[in-house]
Amino acid sequence: MKKNYLLNILSEDRKGLLSIITSMLNRKGIQIESISAAKTDIHTQVLINIEVFANSKEINLMALKIKNIVEVYNTEVSLLNDALYQKIALYILDSKGYNSNILRTIQKYGATTICFDNGEIVVQKVGRDEDIQVLYNELEGIYLKGFSKSAAISLKTIQIDEEPVISMAA
Repeated sequence: MKKNYLLNILSEDRKGLLSIITSMLNRKGIQIESISAAKTDIHTQVLINIEVFANSKEINLMALKIKNIVEVYNTEVSLLNDALYQKIALYILDSKGYNSNILRTIQKYGATTICFDNGEIVVQKVGRDEDIQVLYNELEGIYLKGFSKSAAISLKTIQIDEEPVISMAA
């Protein structure tokens, strides 16, 4: 049965590596939901988080194949529901609808008003998908003008694994 997984990849910062990884996933028909990639505190390393919709066997096998790429230090797979991750959501509200009820809703769900500009208010919420959706449902209506959500960002540390995995993925 297919479920949402979070694939975390720690690798060297190499041009074209993300393209290679996404091509591997696409060739196997693994649906990519979101991708985030950022340098770590070690400037030569990058952490790639890919949210996918797949079955357990195919994503675990793919993680082993990705780990065989020379520049990849380690990979980890977890069910999205079990993963330690956050997303950032931005809600754009019409300032005409900004009142004490909206302010209480924003505070109730742990969101923050980050700017007022040209008749619009930008509200930011950091959390998991279900938290972001609950606030969206509360704010939905004529005053919600826009919404955007980031990719999953893993909060789990990935250790560099020195063991070769060629035999496991072959």
